[in-house]
Amino acid sequence: SFTEGDSAKVIDGSLTVADVDDTHIESAAISITSGFVSGEDVLSFVDAGSITGSYNAGSGVLTLTGSASKANYESALESIKYQNTNTDNPNTGNRTVTWLVNDGDANSAAVTSTITVAGANDAPTLADAGGTLPFTEGDPARVIDGSLTVADVDDAHINSATISITS
Repeated sequence: SFTEGDSAKVIDGSLTVADVDDTHIESAAISITSGFVSGEDVLSFVDAGSITGSYNAGSGVLTLTGSASKANYESALESIKYQNTNTDNPNTGNRTVTWLVNDGDANSAAVTSTITVAGANDAPTLADAGGTLPFTEGDPARVIDGSLTVADVDDAHINSATISITS
């Protein structure tokens, strides 16, 4: 699960890599195969030992290369993170991530993970209210509070406001 504004999150921290006839893995491809949004979706990986990674932001594919033990590839795959860089209004459709490893002779069967993306409730905020307006009968109309501030992190426009005398 990923929520708008989150930092990068590990996709799957409990993967298993197995190969009955080889002790090393040569490469891996991790792809956002469904729901990919170019310019929003990012897969990241920190190079580890002989395993290096390269992310193609246009296709949503992270490629890992370098001959390493199955255990090292397992650790590398478990460290892969997802982040949505749209901090204002991300596409909230699910993402399907497809994982493949290659032992130099053949690709593994594809396995998938699902990432859910949720928008945050970025309600506007109102601050610096709370002043007291002294008013005497017969006074002309006056500004109640001239120091109010309104902010909204993901919208440049406010659609409405309600001001009530509550007490």
